[in-house]
Formats: sequence, C-alpha cells, structure tokens
Amino acid sequence: MQFAKDSFYIVLRDRLAALNPARTVTIDGHSRPGILVTENERPGMDATLTGVFCLSWGKESAITAPGAQPRLRVLECAIDYRMQGTDDYGNSDRGRLLTAMDSELLSITSPASALKCDYTQIPAKVLGATICWTRPKLGPAKSEGKLLARTAALEVYFFPEGA
Repeated sequence: MQFAKDSFYIVLRDRLAALNPARTVTIDGHSRPGILVTENERPGMDATLTGVFCLSWGKESAITAPGAQPRLRVLECAIDYRMQGTDDYGNSDRGRLLTAMDSELLSITSPASALKCDYTQIPAKVLGATICWTRPKLGPAKSEGKLLARTAALEVYFFPEGA
C-alpha cells in the first residue's frame, strides 16, 4: 500500500510543480511544491497552511468479485486546502483564489493513472503495475473566518505488492 501512496503523491507533486511553479510551501526553511501528505508532517501543521494541498489517507479495503480472491485494493484520500484573500481586496477575492486551486487540483489529477514505483531507492524502481484514481469530488466551500476552505475526496485503486 505504501508504494501506491507514494506514487500518487509524487505524481501529483510533480504535476503541480510543472503546472504552477509558484504554488510552493516552505517548511523548516525548505521550499517545495505546495502539496503534502499530512501523515508525513508534524501533527497539526496542515491546519496553519493556506494555498497548500494537504492529502490525508483514509480507509483501505478490498474489491472482491464473487468467488474470487480479493486482489484489487481501494484507498480513500481526502485533499484539504484553504485560501485567504488578499488585503488589497479586503479578503473578498478568497473565492476566486479557492476556485483557482480547484482548477489546479482537477488538472493535476488528470490523467487519472500513473506507474506504481518504489521510491525508497534512487533512482525509483518502476514496479510494473499502474495505480488509478477517481475524479476528485469537490466538497462545499466552508468559511473559516478570513479563510475559505474545501475538501475534495477521491479513491485510489491499486494491486498490492506481490499480488
């Protein structure tokens, strides 16, 4: 499962860096594309970030055909992001800024497939399988004071290692 998680994140990270090089986040003095996996960061750090896509992994389950061994797996993914408007506009542009992030998310998740790789080695080793995912379902925009936030949900499908 970890290879599927890593592959999904790396593909989205690289696509975001190509689509919008200005969307970055600086953590501990290091700048990188503005997407992160919350389980890989300090607890609670994602709650303070704006203009960053924060991936959280949910339940994993098997897809089973009647009478068959479960092989195909599905993993839930939530992507949270929030924007604060600019002072020049009295924060009234936060909706436009959130919509821009919506468009970026829909762009970086298409096409909805990628090679599954082992990123624990350099260079990464292609594992000979593909992961795929559903189109993100954008939740409603929620006002959080000066911030406007949204959660998008999708599912990642993969075959486990050794299957």
